[in-house]
Amino acid sequence: MCDVYGTEVKHVGQKKPKQKMKNDPVATRLDALIRLFIEMNKGKKEEEKFNEAIAARVLKSVGLTPTEIAKILGKKSAQDVSPYLYPKKRG
Repeated sequence: MCDVYGTEVKHVGQKKPKQKMKNDPVATRLDALIRLFIEMNKGKKEEEKFNEAIAARVLKSVGLTPTEIAKILGKKSAQDVSPYLYPKKRG
């Protein structure tokens, strides 16, 4: 809405629409890294170590693709992390 001089006027109480961050790839990666740090710092038994397999499953649980997981873990391709993410078929 504009005043008589053409200057835009905001009404008191008028709110901007909330931004959706669900589809933002940066937000997704940050969420994944935060979750990874939280999982790493949880008080776990000494015998149970936090390894790449656990990290890969945690990252998958927050919605990252195998390609993104491989990049975060420093692997060359998604095939390098797929054994962590998908159980072997027996047969």
